[in-house]
Amino acid sequence: MHRPVLVPFTGTHLTKPTAPARYIRPASSSAVRVQLSKVLESAGFVRAPRMRRFLEYIVQETLAGRANQLCEYSIGISVFGRDDSFEPGLDPIVRNDARRLRQKLVEYYVGPHEEDDSQVRIEIPKGGYVPVFNTISHAQISKRSEQYRLSIKLIRIADGAEIWNTEHDFQGSGNFGLQLSVNRTPEI
Repeated sequence: MHRPVLVPFTGTHLTKPTAPARYIRPASSSAVRVQLSKVLESAGFVRAPRMRRFLEYIVQETLAGRANQLCEYSIGISVFGRDDSFEPGLDPIVRNDARRLRQKLVEYYVGPHEEDDSQVRIEIPKGGYVPVFNTISHAQISKRSEQYRLSIKLIRIADGAEIWNTEHDFQGSGNFGLQLSVNRTPEI
């Protein structure tokens, strides 16, 4: 039996934006420091001291020319106060907080904040801890629409096997609708 089901999605349900719009040029270190202070003073970071320390540390180390030394071990010791016996493979604090930090930065740039002629973006690409600093023009900010990736997996409850997996990228803003078709095999 084939029954289509319409499931409404608002933009807030889709929390994993894809890569942002094209950037114009790398940002200067003074502009990065100004942007860092704006981010750290924002509502999402004021009450998150670990996220503040993490972001400030990796940005300052990168600006000081020590980006090649940013790794789980150095961050665990310098930011999270772990001792020399810290083993990143056994303690996932750096990886977990890096994921949270990436999400907080996305929320900051999507949310309301002061915009000027050019905006510096601080991003931490997946797979590492070295931040990237770029400047995007005000015109690009206003023309850009949000880009989203929707991932769907079907898992069989009985044994946890993945039956089906798909990802779709799309653009837009406001409310989205997703039409699902449900096929049921009649039980015999």
